[in-house]
Amino acid sequence: NATDPVSTMEKISELTGGKMADITINNVNIPDTEMTSVLCTKDDGLVYFFSMATSFTKAALGAEGVGADVTMIVGNGYTKGHAEITLQELRENAELRKIFEELYA
Repeated sequence: NATDPVSTMEKISELTGGKMADITINNVNIPDTEMTSVLCTKDDGLVYFFSMATSFTKAALGAEGVGADVTMIVGNGYTKGHAEITLQELRENAELRKIFEELYA
């Protein structure tokens, strides 16, 4: 539950042996998930917010409030070479390709 920062952080800590995530990508479409992303990311890690539901005030002030030293990036929906990257991912990952084909073929 991305709206429950503490329990999610505890689970990520358990799964990573206390190391936490190097990179956290937040692309949920609900509000109040900023602190979960911050708390699940290790110091000097990267939090990539890619959602219109993100409150950057909550993210920045929340990180400051808990003393989290993370880099925050805002996704804008575009990256150079995105079409080729996507096609290559589908070529290399049979399970991903199967899901894609079930949804769109």
